[in-house]
Amino acid sequence: MFKKSTFALAVLFILKSCAVQQKKVSSEDWYAFTKNSTERLQPTQVFDFSGDMIRMYGDSNGYLMSEKSYKNFELSLEYRWNTEEKFKTKNKKNSGVMYNIPTDYPDKIWPKGIQFQIKENTTGDFIFLDQVTAKVNGKWVEPGASVTSAKFSENEKPYGEWNTILIKSLNGKITQYLNGKLVNECTESSSTEGRISLNYEGAPIDFKNITIKNISEE
Repeated sequence: MFKKSTFALAVLFILKSCAVQQKKVSSEDWYAFTKNSTERLQPTQVFDFSGDMIRMYGDSNGYLMSEKSYKNFELSLEYRWNTEEKFKTKNKKNSGVMYNIPTDYPDKIWPKGIQFQIKENTTGDFIFLDQVTAKVNGKWVEPGASVTSAKFSENEKPYGEWNTILIKSLNGKITQYLNGKLVNECTESSSTEGRISLNYEGAPIDFKNITIKNISEE
């Protein structure tokens, strides 16, 4: 079991309307699931909610999954690899942010959806899971269990520094930005709405400043 924390995390969800409304969302708006789970878990039982950060580390791969589902949204967050001595690991740095995960899909490692890959040398790749497909550069991605569509640009900062991710998903068109630079793009995605997850894949990682905004146009 990972370290517990009594700290609450405030996550801002920005809803687009005539007047922009902001809502603070606590850790209760996520649930946790791990490779060793048989059921959903309370987030603070599994991951460390410290001040304004979510710290993910431990022995079992898993994720935080949003309770809500989203369609036509803009998701932004910051992440960094945790390089503190006490969190050192021999595991290759690997994580990801998943989205458009169907609400009726069972919890498993890993669920159906699309992933913004966060990984050594490949941050920004699309990972299309469980038959999800889309057009990249005008060509259909072959459906499969886990299919990678490589980023077309590098822009990750050195380990230990904060990176900013921005994902826009609008009517099947998806763009992925890393530190303000467009690094991947697809159209006609077969998965256009669903939950969002933060993945832990054996390498300690921190997340903060998670915001989501409903959009109706680019």
